[in-house]
Amino acid sequence: MSTIVPPFDKFVPFSVSTQTYKTVDGHSILADVIIPRKLLDEGPESPKRKTKRPVIVRYHGGWLIGGHRDWLPWWPRWILDIALRQDAIIVTADYRLLPEATGEDILDDMHDFWKWLGSDFSSTVQNKHLGLQPDLDRVLLVGESSGGYLALQNALSFFKSRDQAIGSGPTIRALVVQYPAISLRTSTCTMSFHKGIFGQPQHPKSLIDEHLTAIAAERARTGRQPILSRVELLTPELVFTPRAHLAIAIQQHGRYVDILGPERDSSPGKRRLHPEDRIADGAVLPPILYVQGRDDTVTPVEGADMFIEHLRKYRAIDGLAEGRAESEVLMYCRVPGEHMFDADNKLSDDADGWMKSAAVFMEKHWLE
Repeated sequence: MSTIVPPFDKFVPFSVSTQTYKTVDGHSILADVIIPRKLLDEGPESPKRKTKRPVIVRYHGGWLIGGHRDWLPWWPRWILDIALRQDAIIVTADYRLLPEATGEDILDDMHDFWKWLGSDFSSTVQNKHLGLQPDLDRVLLVGESSGGYLALQNALSFFKSRDQAIGSGPTIRALVVQYPAISLRTSTCTMSFHKGIFGQPQHPKSLIDEHLTAIAAERARTGRQPILSRVELLTPELVFTPRAHLAIAIQQHGRYVDILGPERDSSPGKRRLHPEDRIADGAVLPPILYVQGRDDTVTPVEGADMFIEHLRKYRAIDGLAEGRAESEVLMYCRVPGEHMFDADNKLSDDADGWMKSAAVFMEKHWLE
């Protein structure tokens, strides 16, 4: 089967199945298991089927306010190319969304998703595809935009160096973040001023107030907090939906940190909403590929530069404190482009060469 992925039909070379990894107040929160069809077509007795397949855990973007696990236009195409090249198994999950949920709720979902990955994921794959086993000792975390924030958060929660990781659940070998939502306490997310996000005009503050009022009314009517884990941000014609305009308004008016909510425990070592705090408290990341567009209007490059300097200050990548060269464990691709600029990029069309170099870096740490 060809590995060329048609535009807006990126899953054609894959088999996709859906599982429930968590239920909250009767609301199922879902994950997709995505497997290359060419791997399944080889049959259960083939050498590749008998060899454990590496795993990509991918987190979707959308400001933490919208989106979902299987919306194709924002699925990074070159990541799918790598999955096809390596016959890797992908798993990607939904989570509760702001502002109906809080940041702590979302991190709880990601914690439960990780538990499901370590306990039920392998049997789920094997029960559906005889002889096929995911290799949870070779896990790559990937996330774009707010999904990059979640990939960072799960790496900070669950990464262990190889000598510590034996028998302790899925082993994270490497991390790929694309224009992640970090540096959330900068003016981009905390102050109200004109921000031309995706070229949009400044949105009225009333969009936020009306939505929060509606949430409060629903809670008063039902006695429960509303739960959403799947909301479209774009129409089929790729026009922003009302939910996307809400997200843009929240960022434009500096309400993002307020919407994220307070820390459950703000003491050092317990606080977790801001990756920078966790790093300052001693958490360490695996080898990391960081992709950032210099023209990004959603997660500006200045915030990315700040985060990279934060990693350097605290030597917060595995091996740096022990003397490994930065170039061995950190690749910072600071390239031209707006937010989501690489969503439809194919490895085979990599004119500038950064994706091929990035793929070599991540595959080395992930697979060797």
